[in-house]
Amino acid sequence: MPSLPPLDIKRKINHAPHLIILGAGASLAAFPSGDANGRKLPLMRNLVEIVGLGELLAAHGVHDGYEDFESLYDRLASENVKPELLRTLEHQLHAYFAGMQLPEEVTLYDLLLLSLREKDVIATFNWDPFLAQAFRRNRSIRRLPKILFLHGNVEVGACPEHRRSGFIEQRCSVCGNLMRPSNLLFPVKHKDYTADPFIHSEWEQLQQALQSAYLVTIFGYSAPITDVEARSLLLKNWMENPTRELAEIDIIDIRPREDIEQSWFDFFVRQHYGIFTNVRQTTSFHHPRRSCEAFAMATLQQDPWSENNFPPLLNLEYLHKWLLPLIKEEEAEMFTGKPCAKSEL
Repeated sequence: MPSLPPLDIKRKINHAPHLIILGAGASLAAFPSGDANGRKLPLMRNLVEIVGLGELLAAHGVHDGYEDFESLYDRLASENVKPELLRTLEHQLHAYFAGMQLPEEVTLYDLLLLSLREKDVIATFNWDPFLAQAFRRNRSIRRLPKILFLHGNVEVGACPEHRRSGFIEQRCSVCGNLMRPSNLLFPVKHKDYTADPFIHSEWEQLQQALQSAYLVTIFGYSAPITDVEARSLLLKNWMENPTRELAEIDIIDIRPREDIEQSWFDFFVRQHYGIFTNVRQTTSFHHPRRSCEAFAMATLQQDPWSENNFPPLLNLEYLHKWLLPLIKEEEAEMFTGKPCAKSEL
């Protein structure tokens, strides 16, 4: 017998989290033209070319495998014969991604953050700074989701001695030292998520979210078979979710539907999944900040809510004002399910 989510019918509040997992395809979809200055976002298949690592690799006698950087790095790390090369690769990758700047206009990452609230979680495999930069410029809203950086990130760091983490420019609340940059590169086939305290903590929080999530959205992450450890951890903790049979998984991916179903079939329960080519088609965009409530009311209460789609975007100030009725409901801890009215702006 499946367990029901923690739904407060009187207040119309679902306390279960919505978990969004981002892969490299999400950043590419959000920033197809690159960053504010046109700097391109690489995928693993073209990372060596775009970041300009070919000359470095060739100088160390590495002339093949460029089309799959994760597997290439895994091979080099496993051989353990080129420590200087591994250090230089990480340095150059960090420098490339750290130089990227979020465009001034409202982006897909702004909308993703604002579509969730503090009980929810966004977990990203990406090194680029865009999600962290979007968090900074939207944090006046205060009630933003938790962000987890599963493979490190150029914008975050940690104090390993005192187990504190934060943005790279922040200082440890105990010793006052600046956060140390997080590691970016790990052997892909046998990642040890316990060896790095920061990464270990991020994955612990992801596992907790998977065990309690009512909606899971996977955007631009294909769960490659080479990423054995990550896939195993994701599946193990999802299987331990007591509401899994009533919950929903949405996949946003541009691959053929058959390929996507093959990649994720062991995560699905019957037909409780959706496959989309655009994240704007998903529940969190049709019901921002109310995705778990709207889904529960439609499926468990047979009382679907009217859609409350984001308005045509002018700027962040306008968007923040549009969200105010939802924020006020959250402060009062009493939801209505009513769409935001333009007259309230």
